[in-house]
Amino acid sequence: MDPVLHAQLKDWVPMGAAILLAFWMLYLVTTSIRRKRQNDMQKALLDKFSSAHDFAEFMQSPAGQKYVMTFTDNVTSPRQAIIKSVQIGIVMLFAGFGLQEGHRYQLWALDILSMLLIFIGIGFLISATVSYFMAKKMDAGAKE
Repeated sequence: MDPVLHAQLKDWVPMGAAILLAFWMLYLVTTSIRRKRQNDMQKALLDKFSSAHDFAEFMQSPAGQKYVMTFTDNVTSPRQAIIKSVQIGIVMLFAGFGLQEGHRYQLWALDILSMLLIFIGIGFLISATVSYFMAKKMDAGAKE
C-alpha cells in the first residue's frame, strides 16, 4: 500500500468522524428545540380552555379531532416505526459494506467501524421484522 495514501486516510478518518459527530449533535439540538416548541404550543392551547366543558367541545369539533389524530398518529403508528427501522437498517448495511474498503487499505479503525455498522443495520432489520409480526398479530387479535 502506498504510504502517502495510508497517511492521508489516517488524517481523514478522525476528521470525518468529527464532522459526523458535529452534524449528529446539531440534529439532536434542533430536534429538542422543535419538541420544546411543540410542547409549549400544546401547553398554550390547553391553557386557553377555561373549563373541562370547553375542552370537551373542542375535542368534539372537527379541528379538535384532527388535532388529536395527528398527535396520536405520530406516537402510535407502528407502520411508520417499522418503515423507519427498515430504512435505517438498509442505510447502515450499505454504509458498513462501503467501509469494507478500509480493510483493503489495512485501516483497522475503518474495519471495526464497518463491522459495527453492518451489525447495527442487521439489528435494525431484525427489529423491524419482529415489530412487523407483532403488529400483525396484534391487529389479528384486535379483530377477533
